Amino acid sequence: MPKAGIKYGPRIAAPDYQKLAQEAEQQVLKQLGIARPEDLIGKQPTDLVVKAWSVIEQADAELGAYLDERDQALAHLYFYEPRLGLARTAGLSTMGYRGAIARIVFGDKKHALPDVRSNEELAMIGKELGAKRVKDAEAQLLEAAPLVYAARARRDIAVRYMQEAVLALSMPPYEWTPDQIADHVGVDRSLIYKQRSAAGKRHGLM
Repeated sequence: MPKAGIKYGPRIAAPDYQKLAQEAEQQVLKQLGIARPEDLIGKQPTDLVVKAWSVIEQADAELGAYLDERDQALAHLYFYEPRLGLARTAGLSTMGYRGAIARIVFGDKKHALPDVRSNEELAMIGKELGAKRVKDAEAQLLEAAPLVYAARARRDIAVRYMQEAVLALSMPPYEWTPDQIADHVGVDRSLIYKQRSAAGKRHGLM
């Protein structure tokens, strides 16, 4: 929300995040080898679980590459060149937007942001907190934010499919143990336990 005493520059137009979300779903389905979500029924869970994990790994790599760039640009525009509507520009909720800035300057997304009443005070606190000044921050935000959004969207979708595959492998006719599934995918068994539990709760089995 705008604060009294803070002067804001012009809003930055937001990318079409709805379109990005739709494209992300289609990309995941293609990588999983299915055309529609309902085709999941005919997909072998042994194959699906591996492909879903591959999508997750790829998305995590992209998040590792672009998340800090997005959040550094957000922090610059918060402290040094205040703009209205930055949450929308970044494709975040208000809480997510504040958490992104807190993560990059405090190392804790739950840390409260400073309460200030002037642009000068904002800039001073930003400098004290070590918020990086970013040249062409607007351009950097508009480049990094859609990449982060799309990667997170693909990851969230792939996680659900992986959870479904893990649950299917845990039940007849497979009845694989978490250790067997973990060995098949190449992950730690704690992840498999977590995903099996999430899928079970979603289906009212746990």
